[in-house]
Amino acid sequence: MPPKVIDVRRYYWTTRCPLQAGDYQGGRTVAKIKMSSVDTAWLRMDSTTNLMMIVGVMVFDTPLDVARFKALLEGRLLPYARFKQYVVDDGMAAHWVDDEKFDLDAHLHRVRLPGAGGERELQAMVADLASERLDKGKPLWQMHLVENYQGGSALISRIHHCIADGIALIGVLLNMTDEDPNAADTPRDIPRPKIKKFAAANNAGGGLEAVLQALGPIGAQIQAGLGPAAGALAPVAGMAQQVFDKLGPLKAPIESAMDEGMRMGTKVVAKYSRWVDDPTQAVDTAKIAAGFAQELAYLATMPTDTATRLKGKTGTVKCVAWSEPLDLVRVKDVGYVLGCSVNDVLLASVAGAIRSYIISKGDSVESGALLRAFVPVNLRPKGKEYKLGNQFGLVGLELPIGEANPIARVFEVRKRMNALKTGYQAVVSMALLGVLGYVPKAVQRQALGLLSDKGTAVMTNVPGPANPLYLAGSKIVQNMFWVPQSGNVGIGVSILSYAGGVQFGLITDRKLCPDPENIISNFSVEFDKLMTSLMWLENGFVGADSSAFDNMLTTGAEAMAEATDVVVATPVRAVKKAIASKRKSAKS
Repeated sequence: MPPKVIDVRRYYWTTRCPLQAGDYQGGRTVAKIKMSSVDTAWLRMDSTTNLMMIVGVMVFDTPLDVARFKALLEGRLLPYARFKQYVVDDGMAAHWVDDEKFDLDAHLHRVRLPGAGGERELQAMVADLASERLDKGKPLWQMHLVENYQGGSALISRIHHCIADGIALIGVLLNMTDEDPNAADTPRDIPRPKIKKFAAANNAGGGLEAVLQALGPIGAQIQAGLGPAAGALAPVAGMAQQVFDKLGPLKAPIESAMDEGMRMGTKVVAKYSRWVDDPTQAVDTAKIAAGFAQELAYLATMPTDTATRLKGKTGTVKCVAWSEPLDLVRVKDVGYVLGCSVNDVLLASVAGAIRSYIISKGDSVESGALLRAFVPVNLRPKGKEYKLGNQFGLVGLELPIGEANPIARVFEVRKRMNALKTGYQAVVSMALLGVLGYVPKAVQRQALGLLSDKGTAVMTNVPGPANPLYLAGSKIVQNMFWVPQSGNVGIGVSILSYAGGVQFGLITDRKLCPDPENIISNFSVEFDKLMTSLMWLENGFVGADSSAFDNMLTTGAEAMAEATDVVVATPVRAVKKAIASKRKSAKS
C-alpha cells in the first residue's frame, strides 16, 4: 500500500510542524506531505534573474570547529524535518518527501576565499552563491564554511524561502547557538504541536467572489466597499481566463485547484483579521470589511513608485555589501529625542543613503520622490517562532527619498509606518499568496510581476538576539541575511540588530546597482547627519530653513557655530543633552 499523503486541508501541523509526520502515526513515517499554498507560492517564484533563497552570513572571531559544528547540525538543525526533505512539484501540487539518501556532507561545503581572502572576496562569494540555484533533487538548503577568514571563519547559508521565512529562521538560529561558549553541544528537542483540524471549507464559487462569499457578512460589506476597484481587478481575471481557454482537458482540475486556493486564502483572512484588531474587543465586521475593501482597492490600483536608476529590468548577476555594526544605543537615543521608534530612525537613514547615492550619480531627486520597498510583516503568533513555513504578509512602504531634511524624513517615515500598522495590507497580501499557490505557474508569475513592477526594493528589519551568541564554541561577531526579490525588483535591504549593534546589508542586481558599497557607506553618514541636526532644533534651522542645515553639513558644525554665535557640542553630547531635557520636562 502506498504511503498516505496528509492533506494540508485536514492537518494544520503538516504544513507548519518541523517534525516528521510519522511521529504522530505510531512511528510510521509518512513519505509525502502536501506543501501549504503559501509555501508553494514561494517555491514557484524562482526565476532566471531572482532565486527565492534566504541568504545569510555569520562571521566568527575564531576558526569554527568543523566536527563540533557537524554534530550541532545533526542534533539541533536536522530535527526540523524540512531540512531532510526534498520537494516534488507535479504542477498541480507540491509535496515534501523524505530524503532516504540524505547526506549532510552534500549540504555542508568547506571553502577558502581567493586572493587576499578579505571582506571584498567574501562579499563576492556571497553574491555568486546568491545567483546559483539549489539542487531540487535534494533538500533545498546549503552551507559554505569559509575557513581562515580574518583569523576566524565565516558561514554562508542558503535556504529556500519555501522552507521558512526570516522570523522562523531566526528561531532555528537560536536553537543552534548558546550564550555560553563552554556550553555542552547537546541535541535539543523541538516543541511538538498539537494536531489541529481545519474547519470544513465553505463551498463557494470560484474567483474573488469565493473569498467574499465565504467571509459572510464581512465579505458582503467588502464587496460593496470595493466599488470601482472591482473593475481594476478585471485585467488579472481576463488574463487568467485566456490561460484557461488554452488548457483543454486540464481546465476543470485547475479551476478546481484555484477554487481551493481561494478557500485557503479565505481561511488566512478569517484567522489573521482578528489579530489586527484588539483581541479583547468584539470583532467589528464593518471595520474589517472597510479595511479589507480599502486594501484590495489599493493593491489593484497602486501606482508605481518614482523612476530611478535602481528600477528596471534585472539581470542574473548579484552584488553584495554590508556595513560595520552601528551602535544600537545611539539609534535608541535619537529615537527617544524625536519620539520615534528605532525602526523609524533606521528606515529614514536608509532613505537618506539611497537619496545620496542617486544624487552622487548625477541624477536629480525631486521633492516628493518616493521609493517603494516591500516590507515583510510577521503574522506568526508569539511563541510559535519554532514553526517553519511562511506566516507573514507584505506591505508597501514608500520611503521619502525626495525629502532632504533628515529630521523631516524621520517624521515622514513614522507617519507612513503608523498608517501601515493600522491597515490590513499584510493580512490581505498573505491571503493572496495563499491563492496564488494554487493557480497555474504562468498566472502566478503574471500576477506577481504586476505587483513587483510597483516597487524598487524588498526590505527586512528583524530584531535579533540582544546578547552575543556562540556556535560550536566560536563567537558570532557579525550576523546578517537577505530575503529574495521577485519579478524585476533588484534591491534587497537587510537590517538586523544583534548584540547591541545594527547590521545594514544590501544585495543588488548588478545591472541596476553595481556598487552597493556606496549606498552602504552613506548609511552611517546619513545617521550622523541626523544626530548632528538635533543640535539645531532649538535654533530653528531644521524645518524652518533647511539651507542653513545643508550649509552646516558642508562647512562643519564648529564653523557654523562660529558664524552664528552658537555654542555647539559634539553630536553625541547634543543627543544626551536633549534626552536629559526631555526627561526633565516629562517629570515636571
